[in-house]
Amino acid sequence: MSQILVASADDIIEQIIIKCWLHQARAGDHAGARQQAERTLERLLARGLAYKNGPGGALLLDPYAANNAVMSRAGDAADESWPFWQETTRRNAASLPAEARNYRFTMRREWHAYAVSPGRPLVFRMPLPLRGTQRGPAKVRLIHPADALIDLRETPGRVELRLDAAATNGPVVAELEVAFVGGEVRDTSAPSAPLGEGVGPQDHVWLREREGLIAPSPAIAALAAEMGRESATARDFVLAVWDRLIGKLRIGDVHRDDLDPDDPLGALLQGRVADCVLASSLLVAICRARGIPARVLSGFLLHPANLAPHSWAEVRIGADNWVPFDLGTWAYCAGNPHDPDWGHYFFGRLDARFIAEIAPRDFTGWGSAPPPAHWYRLERLCGDKIEHTLHALPDGTVTRRDIIGLEMLGTAA
Repeated sequence: MSQILVASADDIIEQIIIKCWLHQARAGDHAGARQQAERTLERLLARGLAYKNGPGGALLLDPYAANNAVMSRAGDAADESWPFWQETTRRNAASLPAEARNYRFTMRREWHAYAVSPGRPLVFRMPLPLRGTQRGPAKVRLIHPADALIDLRETPGRVELRLDAAATNGPVVAELEVAFVGGEVRDTSAPSAPLGEGVGPQDHVWLREREGLIAPSPAIAALAAEMGRESATARDFVLAVWDRLIGKLRIGDVHRDDLDPDDPLGALLQGRVADCVLASSLLVAICRARGIPARVLSGFLLHPANLAPHSWAEVRIGADNWVPFDLGTWAYCAGNPHDPDWGHYFFGRLDARFIAEIAPRDFTGWGSAPPPAHWYRLERLCGDKIEHTLHALPDGTVTRRDIIGLEMLGTAA
């Protein structure tokens, strides 16, 4: 895998804090959490984590390689950071109440790079809860440039700001506050359709061979055929695929340039690392290869300490019965699908989520600010909020910054 040595040691240390000592830092001991993260980075470097010397001798590292190194020692009790990583991930997973709640989500989004088309307004978008059961009142404020706003409109899953390009100079900054209900109740025990039954013309969109990262793959087709021979129903099939993927994949960070352009998902079946988008797309691709409607959802985890963007899958296991499956469960069971408490933690269920996109029909979209051709992302604590930044390669320039926060309010009526 490629090494993109662009992030500072401080960037890496702040990411390690979120991975391993998040709750300690949240409780007010950021200095103590940072000391432990610094020692972890020293151990990773001693084990061979790649780096180079930048200007003034400062270390430059690959943030994805560092994150993956922290998580790669799954279950190794001799690794000093491992118990803290495991405790942090599990504490996050169990941090939300079972019943539906009212939440208040805030986002400050900064666009530092965007495309200007002569004679056309600039279009910037921010996410809104997509599903009708979640929607609540939203407030949006353009901070800079305050006098450039032409129009502001809300549609399901997004709010769109149209700006006068002639009046726009430098970063565009907007703030969003939205109240919504999180914690849908789903009947995941409903009867599952036999394989190959109950699929009609209306399901074509959920069976596409090509969509985003999903593409025809001999390896995926072979696995789907193998799992299909062992399964009587759609739920049985997903369970068999789930156990195989949890046992073979390792959830982590992947530079998109490392993917095979002709078969971006098939190679993941060889035991490689997959992030949440890749893992969800892989599960969806396998289901579609067996004729089972499936789709990728994106939005935000609502773990109060670690609010973060995330993707997962939904599979239609019966008529009008879409069931969620989140392979991020790997982080809680350390790749052991047979762990009695954590192996199936998000098999057929989810905690409360901010649902913003359901591919391929409902997307927030990029508008005038598409991502750079080559990029990486970073995260760090920012007071009582979390900052997520998108950086362009090769120079590491920030192209977008999100600072997000969350309040858990009362029980939903």
